[in-house]
Parts: sequence; structure tokens; C-alpha cells
Amino acid sequence: MKMKKALRGLMTGLLGVSMLFGALGSVSAAPAAKDIQGHWAQNQLQDWLNKGYLQGYADGTVKPNKPITRGEYVALVNRLFGFTETASIAFKDLKNSNWAYSEVAKAVKAGYIGGYENNTFRSASPLTRQEAAVITAKLLSLDSSNTSLTFKDSAQIASWAKGAVAAAAAKNIINGYPDGTFGPKRPLTRAEAVGIIGNSAANKPSGSGNPVTPTPTPSATATPTPTPTSTTGGGSGGGGGGGGTIAPTVSNITYGHVGSVTADVYLTPSVTGAVYYVVAPYTSTAAVPSTLQITKGLTSTGTAGVNYGKVAATGNTKVSFSVYGLQANTEYAAYIALSDSVGSWSTVSTLRLTTASGGATAITELSPGSMGTVTADVYVSYGQTGGASAPVRYVVLPANAADPSAAQVAAGQNSSGVQLSAPWTGTISPAPAPGVRQTLTLSGLTAHTDYKVYVITGSGSSWSPVEILRIHTK
Repeated sequence: MKMKKALRGLMTGLLGVSMLFGALGSVSAAPAAKDIQGHWAQNQLQDWLNKGYLQGYADGTVKPNKPITRGEYVALVNRLFGFTETASIAFKDLKNSNWAYSEVAKAVKAGYIGGYENNTFRSASPLTRQEAAVITAKLLSLDSSNTSLTFKDSAQIASWAKGAVAAAAAKNIINGYPDGTFGPKRPLTRAEAVGIIGNSAANKPSGSGNPVTPTPTPSATATPTPTPTSTTGGGSGGGGGGGGTIAPTVSNITYGHVGSVTADVYLTPSVTGAVYYVVAPYTSTAAVPSTLQITKGLTSTGTAGVNYGKVAATGNTKVSFSVYGLQANTEYAAYIALSDSVGSWSTVSTLRLTTASGGATAITELSPGSMGTVTADVYVSYGQTGGASAPVRYVVLPANAADPSAAQVAAGQNSSGVQLSAPWTGTISPAPAPGVRQTLTLSGLTAHTDYKVYVITGSGSSWSPVEILRIHTK
């Protein structure tokens, strides 16, 4: 039978404040976090762990590339700058029972952040890089009159943030990326926050709080990996920005040995982009790869995934792709991330899945070969060398068609029971030997079109799981 797993969606839960902020106390060596080795901010992250400015998670990770929220950021600024006085605040989305209430009250009193035009603060929303620049400029009383910028994406920086970005960048407190961009609407990561706040505290003017002074790291934000992002700008209240985080959420998964992943991508209707994925054997100790690694088909260790690729995406549509090259009865992790057309990134979704147990005649390979405009080669193998022989049957349908059952594929039908004819259905002939790759050549296709190929083995009423492969003609 097919094995079905309902996906839990993206890992977008908010950071617990106790996991982000430690108690300031005596310095002692903290255990080395297992997910910061080789990270560009490794030294400062470990230093903050040792000094108690930052705490990791119960599983021994720090999650340096996870976005930091507006509430979490001001809480860390208050701690490092020694702000303790509070102002009277009345944001309509922030109750006094919320843990962030007192931290926001301190931030407003210190004068480095405010709310939005509709009297909200949005403490649980990710803080964008341009918001962080505005906070930095206010904290350090930087001259923000110069709005001249040389970043490749300067046009995307909000008018209320241009002077602050220029001032913060001039002092190397918050820098751009190696490709010459600034990424103004990208949510700030935990690692970037540590670098910026540390550099800000080290450059504190006299008379602003009673800060601790961590070691500055001028290059801390020079080479971060791509990070999740907010797609829209915002008002000027304390840095403005906000909007919804772009994120693909996964709706369902059905796995035999090859498998099919369907992701529902929620964007504004005008946004286009691509969904990237990489698949690798799952282990409980494996770190989540960065979005940059995913685009290169790599795992967190820098090794190539079993399968990887990208699929074009448009707002409010489903994005589907097939993964192949998997082993039977094995657990895998599929890491999925979305980039919009201006280079902004979603968070990385981790999808765990287990392939079906292998049978004597189960499909063991279904992968794409040469693609033409009206033809396509598909590689198929089943069973084990020397095993029992079985017919291999297939059905080809448009990519948006509903999936037929094994019995329907065996009968050459679509999911509605409509009988198909060649070349949309057939049996591989001559029958391939078990364990030997066979090339199935499809013809009569349409150029620049997505299809799904369904393949089974078996006879009578006993069928292997239906394996699905998505192909796209040239």
C-alpha cells in the first residue's frame, strides 16, 4: 500500500525568550553548540554563550540562522545596553501580560523604537535588516542625513531607512552581503543580531544606559547565509517594516520508493519565485542546511543531497516536484525553501518521510532521462537481480491531474476511470529483467509542458505502490 504522511508545515514557531536570553552573570565556558561549527559568527556566538548573553536550545543547538522577532531584539538590546526605565505604552496588540511588554516599554523609553501607524508594535514579527539599521542609528545617535547608498538593491531600501543604513554601514556595524546587496527586507537572524548588537554596544556613546561591552566583530554581518524574509515594507515607526513572511507550506506527501511532494506556496498574487529543495538521509543529529546550501543541492555538511532541484512558483499556487534515487524502507529529510524574484527567502522547512518497504517486484528506480520537446526518456527498474519477473505498466497524465490508483494504472485509466490509449498508457515491452534499468521512451507530448508519469509492477490484484515522476518537456 502507499504510505501517506501529513506534513506539519514549516518550522516557523517563535523563539522562546528563555532560549534567547541568558542571565548576565559570571563568565564560564558553555558547551559548544553543535550547529555553529564553521558558521561565520561561530566565535562571537560561543563567546555570548560563555558569558550568558545568549542561551541555546535543549537539543544543544543555537539555530544561528533563525529569524529574531522585534520583541526578542529589543529585549537583547535592553540587556546589553542596560536600559531599565520604562515608558507608559498602549499598543493595541501588546497586552501587559505578554512577556515582551516590559521590554518594549524600556525600548520606547530609551527612544530607539516606536510602533506602527495603526498603534501596533508587532512584537512577534521578524525584525528586518533595515529596521535593525534604524534601531542602530538611534541607539548610537548616528548622523542619518546622508542617504547615498551603493548596494545593488539600494532601490529596495525604504526611504525611512536609507540614512540609517548608510550610517550603520559606514561604521561597519551592519554590512552587506558578498554579492553587493544589503537585503533590507530580510528578517535578521539570531547570528546577525548578535553581531549588530555587539558592535553597537562597543560603539555606544556616553550617557546611553549602562551596557556590558562584548568584543566587537566588524565582519560579523559580512558573509551571512541567505535568510528568511518579509515581502513588504512598512511604516516608519521605530524602523517600520513588517508584513507577512513568505513561506511554502506543505500540504501532503505520498511515498512509495520515489515519491511526490506537493507544497502550497502562499505569496501575494503578484510575487513570483522558485521553490528549492534538497533530500538526504535523515539523522536526528543532522543540522538544517542554509538556504544557500539548498540552492546548491547540499546538506549542512556540504555534501550533495540524494536529490535536489527547484520549481518555479507563483502566488497562491501549488508547487509539486518528485524526488528519486531513494532506498526502500529508509527515512529521509526533504529541506524546502522559497525565494522570491528579488532574492528574498522563506525559512527552511524540514520534511521527514519514510519510503515504503521493498517487495520482490516493487519499483526500485524511477528517474528522468533525456528530455525533448515532444519526447521524454524515463529510467525504470524493479525488483532484485535474479528475482521474479513482473510486467511494468505506466500511465502519463497532465501535471495537474488527480492521481489514479494502482488498479487504474494497471487498467490504463485516469483517476476518473476513463480509459486511455497509447502513448498515454502502456506496458514496457519487452518485459525488463528484474534489477536491470530500462529506458521508457514517451512520445506525443507537448513542448514546455509538465506531466506526471505513474508506474507500477505486479499482476492480478497485487500491485506495487504507485510511483510518480514529474517531468517537463523542453
